[in-house]
Amino acid sequence: MVLLEIFNFLHFIGLAFGLGGATIASIISSKAMKDEEIGKVMRKIMPPIIKLLWAGLILLIISGIFISVLIKWPLNKNLLIIKHVLVAWIVIIGIMIGKNMKNKKDVKELSKINLILWYAITLMSAFV
Repeated sequence: MVLLEIFNFLHFIGLAFGLGGATIASIISSKAMKDEEIGKVMRKIMPPIIKLLWAGLILLIISGIFISVLIKWPLNKNLLIIKHVLVAWIVIIGIMIGKNMKNKKDVKELSKINLILWYAITLMSAFV
């Protein structure tokens, strides 16, 4: 039971890192479109934020696997599958953002989609 609590805590930390990083990345990328100075600084600011996002995602995936193994009560499998699909999309979009860092417009749009997916997962976490 202690292991379940530890992995549950790690799951919440991963969610906080990912959601916080996605929110900050989305705000910075939308501001960079309007202000050229922020656009120049964005290239320096984004790598640590992206590392925070990836750390959150890795924590979510690893802790989520252990939580589903340790839980003894039934889970809503359909909602869990939807969450897994959304996490897969976040990974794909994260890779796309990393490859398109020079194109600010693409980064802005992908950051918005990424942010929506993170908030959707956060809302669903209340029900699974």
